[in-house]
Amino acid sequence: MSKLTQRKSMDYIKKQYRETRKMPGSWYLSNYKYKYNITHLQPFLKKLKEKKLVGLKCSGCNTVYYPPRFVCGKCLVKPNRWVDLRETGKVSTFAIAYLKDPETGEIQEKPMVLVHHDGADTASIAQLNPEVDFKDTYIGMPIKAHWAENPVGGLMDVEYYDLMKDDAKDLDLPED
Repeated sequence: MSKLTQRKSMDYIKKQYRETRKMPGSWYLSNYKYKYNITHLQPFLKKLKEKKLVGLKCSGCNTVYYPPRFVCGKCLVKPNRWVDLRETGKVSTFAIAYLKDPETGEIQEKPMVLVHHDGADTASIAQLNPEVDFKDTYIGMPIKAHWAENPVGGLMDVEYYDLMKDDAKDLDLPED
């Protein structure tokens, strides 16, 4: 054993603490009652019913949240300005969800993406168009929201995201 290792092991002394109190407790989340005020989200839900996307902008740090949040995660100020967002965005990351159909027992693959909407600083999880081959998905892929025929004013009004034509071209650089 080296002197440095030997010295470190001699510096550590485990202390014995005596118990002071014991208190029985229940940590089951179903025992707690939560109060959730949805009136804060009424402008957001109203715009979804109109097939429009809005985000909530923080007045402290100008971060735009989609979907809206009650408190800004950066500066802990309550966001208070509604801003319009585009229906377009980019894929931040993606994963494949393997779901088992309860009736047939067949395993289905569903590509899930994290969408970064144009105009927002945060991302939200969503589904891609079922016709899209998930092997063609890539980070930075441009996508556009596909709305339900009869929106009801909820997050599921955006059924899935369609692919958009990518205008980016590879550069033809001369070989040396």
